[in-house]
Amino acid sequence: MRRAMIVCHSQTEAFSCLRMLEGAGVSAVLRKPPRAKQDNACAWGVRIRAADLMTAQRRMQEKNFMPIRVYTFDDENGG
Repeated sequence: MRRAMIVCHSQTEAFSCLRMLEGAGVSAVLRKPPRAKQDNACAWGVRIRAADLMTAQRRMQEKNFMPIRVYTFDDENGG
């Protein structure tokens, strides 16, 4: 399954992003991003389904929320 990770500056910011996305109907999970995708040790990510990425980006734009980065990947477990 394709997933997307929204990388935030801190755990607090990632939790705010998670709540904001869930308010828009996007199911999300708080996770640490892989080391290769981190800008600093404080970075945290919000993982969503890649199919929900357009909705998430629209919501983040509406709320003027600027993450560090957004990327997509294949889920390791296949689902």
